[in-house]
Amino acid sequence: MRSHLRRTVMTAAAVATLTGGLLVSTQAQAATGPAPTRYADDFNGDGRHDLAAASAGAALNVPAAAGGTVIAYEAGYVTVSYGSKYGAQKTGLKAITQNSPGVPGAAGERQSFGLALANGDFNGDGYADLAVSSRSAFVDWDTPQKGVVTLLWGSPAGLKGGSTVPVAPALQYRLGAALVAGDFTGDGKADLLVGHDSGLHLFRGPFAADGSPSRVQPVDVGANVDFGTPGVLKRLAVGRINKGAIDDLVVLPDGRGRGRVLLGGPSGLRLTEGTLRGGSSVAVGDFDQDGYGDIAVGDPEHERDGRAWVGRVHVTMGSSAGVDENRAVRTFTEDTTGVPGSPGEGDQFGSEVAVGDLDRDGRPELIVAAVGENRPTCEHCYVSGGGLYVLKGTAKGPTGAGAAFYGHKAAGLPALPGVARIARQLKVTDLDGDRQPEITLALSSMYESGQQVWSVGTKDGKVAGTSPTRVVQPPADPLIHRTPTAPGTLGLITR
Repeated sequence: MRSHLRRTVMTAAAVATLTGGLLVSTQAQAATGPAPTRYADDFNGDGRHDLAAASAGAALNVPAAAGGTVIAYEAGYVTVSYGSKYGAQKTGLKAITQNSPGVPGAAGERQSFGLALANGDFNGDGYADLAVSSRSAFVDWDTPQKGVVTLLWGSPAGLKGGSTVPVAPALQYRLGAALVAGDFTGDGKADLLVGHDSGLHLFRGPFAADGSPSRVQPVDVGANVDFGTPGVLKRLAVGRINKGAIDDLVVLPDGRGRGRVLLGGPSGLRLTEGTLRGGSSVAVGDFDQDGYGDIAVGDPEHERDGRAWVGRVHVTMGSSAGVDENRAVRTFTEDTTGVPGSPGEGDQFGSEVAVGDLDRDGRPELIVAAVGENRPTCEHCYVSGGGLYVLKGTAKGPTGAGAAFYGHKAAGLPALPGVARIARQLKVTDLDGDRQPEITLALSSMYESGQQVWSVGTKDGKVAGTSPTRVVQPPADPLIHRTPTAPGTLGLITR
């Protein structure tokens, strides 16, 4: 241990929690619609990807009944860094709260606006919209928490106004801890998967102006999954696995049990018989370019030789039936030939996984986070650390040969604020439109101060170095309550 809106919509629910917030990213594809350059995360319709972020745990200054303001702890907010020819927007960011014009509801303590995010063109007007979950009015911790899902509408000016999605009473408890978007029915309309206390439901698009879906139906995932906890987001991935034109879903159950693949179709998502090796993070990409989506599963809890949380990643190839049972599962660890370093307790290799063609050769790389690298050996020692591995893509899929590791002190990366670890959330996108992807990640810090989102440049398959990193700070907005130790944070980003 080291000391495509294209006739459809794809989202990635990425996910890691940062002081109660989530970073959501989509690997959205080009869309048909009002213009061929639209994307499922292009909120202002300028033909560029945008980055939505949330901090559900942030405190806000809200109006008091007797005048003035009062602090509402964990009220939460969302912001958008709009893409441009320079990359991620760094200045002029605004906080969107439940007190913003046109947004339904009212910001309140522990409502956690931004618990989960998902983006897609939900109303079919050619502009990407953002689904945001939150709690309803907080009573006390002994009272079951009801959830709310709000659709923020895209427009030429970006996200503007919104509507609450009507939900049957039986689905309200812990509603919206999981939000995932995609065209799961193949009708060219963006659908929304919504998790809640007792399961998962498919809210079929298009959505009306009042937030109503066209239809709501339950989804059988064939596994024990608690869809009422935000941590479930890392265990869900959208992709096109069976070479179809419809989005499919991968679900990793609780307790690192066998994962399941659900294929999309006109009647919704259907469970397949094949299973996946378990883990707690997942991503889909066509590694061998055969047209079938392959599945990378990160298992950071894997124990080896009595050492806990060493980690590993399994890659399972896709087929017309979902999982290809005739091809061997490939497993990568820090002991794989060509992968730098060696396995160590607490490294958590596979804490996050992502897919992206960083060297633009048509064969996507496998990106693996290891948030526990540089883990201290002394009890109660708190240090910065973590990093990510890039495993090169080949005609046969990812390989350890030529793999590279980028730790938190790698050349070209900014200094970490406070005590923080990378990379708990990963998104591969192209915010500057140069067709050379960036790796966007959010920092997870022990303190609320100094939270940031990094958009890390890549070039010729290499990360950072001479490629600039754009640092997106929390918005300088008076709505966000700040103290010397808690200036406000960004949390979740769209993957």
